[in-house]
Amino acid sequence: MEQLSSDLTMAFHLPGPTKGKVDHLVATYGAERISKPPKAFHDIPESKALLCVVDTVTYETASYCFSAVEMTLLNDTTDFRRRTWLLMDRRKAEELLKFRTVPAERRKGPSTLLPC
Repeated sequence: MEQLSSDLTMAFHLPGPTKGKVDHLVATYGAERISKPPKAFHDIPESKALLCVVDTVTYETASYCFSAVEMTLLNDTTDFRRRTWLLMDRRKAEELLKFRTVPAERRKGPSTLLPC
């Protein structure tokens, strides 16, 4: 498990080859390619993990979108690097990462601002 430094988030990366990571995750763990991430984090099915494979040219890294903030950061349109989005069994992804989310906190819907 790798950790990237950031003021806002900590990224969790799935193990695997440094090239061909998408094909590896599909063939080995049954991950499914999707054309783009969901509009909202809470739209991800409870049983699935959203993964973003970023091609840095030198290597590929598969990040687990464990929160709405993480999903937003990985979906940065100003970043030129190619991304492939995948859905994978959440339990399997968390087992590979040795990381477990809390389902109730993981799936909170959008916040509603209270009137002043």
